[in-house]
Amino acid sequence: MRLSGRAALPLRRLGPRYGCTTDIAALLHNIPIFAELDDGALRRVAERCVARSVGAGHLLFAAGDECHGLYIVETGRVRVFRTSPGGKEQVLHIEGPRRPVAELPLFDGGVYPASAMTAEPSRLVFLARADFERLYRSYPDIAHAIIRGLGTRLRQLVQVTDALAFRDVAARLALLLAGYAEQRGERTAAGWDLTLARTQRELSLEIGTARESVSRAFKQLARKGLVEPLGSDRIRIPELERLRAFAREEVVGRRSPR
Repeated sequence: MRLSGRAALPLRRLGPRYGCTTDIAALLHNIPIFAELDDGALRRVAERCVARSVGAGHLLFAAGDECHGLYIVETGRVRVFRTSPGGKEQVLHIEGPRRPVAELPLFDGGVYPASAMTAEPSRLVFLARADFERLYRSYPDIAHAIIRGLGTRLRQLVQVTDALAFRDVAARLALLLAGYAEQRGERTAAGWDLTLARTQRELSLEIGTARESVSRAFKQLARKGLVEPLGSDRIRIPELERLRAFAREEVVGRRSPR
C-alpha cells in the first residue's frame, strides 16, 4: 500500500543541494554513532553525504521499501509509524534533530519495517548504503555505537507495547513520559525536566487514543502533582518512580475517558 504524500526517494534525487561539508561534519560530530571519529574521518564521511530541505508530509520511505541508506535529522522531526490494513496508524517513535532514522535495515539487508514521514518542514542528511557499509567496516566503533542505539530503540518499542496494553489513557501517558524522561530528560534537584518535542496529536498516536483524551490525561497527571508544565513543550516530573507507580495502580481497573 502506498501512503499519501510525496513519493519515497533517496535525498540525493531531490532539489538543489544546500550547506557544505564543514556544516555536515559539525552535525555528524554531535551524533553519538559518529562521535568517536576524528576530524579527518568526519570530513570524509561528510563529503559522501547529501543534505536537503523537504516540507511537512514528505514520505522518506514506506514499510516494505528497499533500504537506500541512512537518514539523519538536522532540523525538524520525522515520524516513524506502521499502518494497519484498515488504515489505522500506530506511531513507533518520532525523531528530532541529531537523530538517525531507520538504522536496522543497513545491517540485516532487509526492507524498511516501518514508514517514515516528516512531521514538519525539515532538513535531512542522507548517506548512501554503500558508503555507510564501507564506513562501519573501516571504523568498528561506529558499528558498536549503532548497536547500542538499536538497543535503546528496542527499549522504546517495548515501552510502546507496554503502554498500549494498559486500559487507562492516563496510565499509558504516564508510562510513556517516564520512559522519555529516562532517555532524554535532564535530571535536576527538582526532578526530571523534559522537552517533549511532540504535539498532543502525535502523543495520542503513540499511545493509541484521541488527542482530547491526551489533554484530559495531562490535566489528571498535573492535578495529582505527577507532572508540572514548564511552558511551551517542556514539563517536569518531580518523582519518576511515583509516576511509574501511578501507571501500575491505574492498570488495576480504573479507566480514563477515551
